[in-house]
Amino acid sequence: MKHNPLVTLVASVYNGERYLKECLDSVLGQDYHNIEVIMVDDGSPDGSANILDEYAGKDNRLKVIHKANSGVCDSRNVGIEASTGDYIGIIDQDDVLSHDYVSYFVGLLQDNDAEIAYTPTADKFFSDTKEDSEDTKRADKAEVITGQQAATDMLYHKIIIAPWNKLVSRDIIMKKNVRFQLQFFNGEGFAYSIECFQHAKRVVRGQRKVYHYRVGDPNSGASKFRLHSVESTIASQIYIRDILINKTPEIMKAWAFSDWHSHCDAFNMIVGCGVEKKYPKHYKEIGDYCHKYASRAFSAPISLQQKLRGVLFKINPYMAARIINHFRIRKFQKENDS
Repeated sequence: MKHNPLVTLVASVYNGERYLKECLDSVLGQDYHNIEVIMVDDGSPDGSANILDEYAGKDNRLKVIHKANSGVCDSRNVGIEASTGDYIGIIDQDDVLSHDYVSYFVGLLQDNDAEIAYTPTADKFFSDTKEDSEDTKRADKAEVITGQQAATDMLYHKIIIAPWNKLVSRDIIMKKNVRFQLQFFNGEGFAYSIECFQHAKRVVRGQRKVYHYRVGDPNSGASKFRLHSVESTIASQIYIRDILINKTPEIMKAWAFSDWHSHCDAFNMIVGCGVEKKYPKHYKEIGDYCHKYASRAFSAPISLQQKLRGVLFKINPYMAARIINHFRIRKFQKENDS
């Protein structure tokens, strides 16, 4: 393993001018300097392109690719194809990295001879990020697991299912031809991460929250409902099932839970956005599925809170969705006020 490997960070950019500078400042301000940053401008009609070109003119580590709009999956793939780093990470245009994000992950990889480094969760923020304290940094523990175990943990939703918050060996991505699947509008990051994990022998898990994920107001969801997002969430689970390499009873049980969980997420979206009457067929079919297979949560190695989710959907899916959405909004408001 190289002592000072080149790390590539890839982001798709579309109408990102509001938070793009904050993201770029955090990326280019890393205490680990051997980085390559590839920002793919996906035909943004706003001022994103100008911001990217301005920053690229100041730092030659930043490479900007301008292209016609084709969606986030294709844009990320374009960035991956243009990358030259020993490790590749995916970030979002409106998120923020801790100043030691890259050095932390590189340290995990090198100290544990691993192919992928990740942390299970991130700092979710609305306006201000929260950096780890010195005590948190000292208490951090690294654990090496197999790629199969990491994939299983993600299927049980013990790991953030997004593609960010992970650093993956270039060899896995290129030699195994792991890419974002263009047919998915939602669930594409989940599928990408599972595929990466499936091809890894050694995966190292840290605990620090070095990725800061910007969240929007959940109350605004009604104006953003997209039926194809719901359908993609469910369809991506079938793709994930099909790409599983070692279909052991353990991982198939985990997949069954994930499939049920994704249906519940889709149902929560329908109810939370108040579109039950607009899409009665989807409302009934997805709700029935959530109710029928709620028992998948009962025997799963998940938290008591997740098991309670299963109980609620077994009793009444609509009631479950209303309760879950209520507490989700309440949690957001509490965190935003703190």
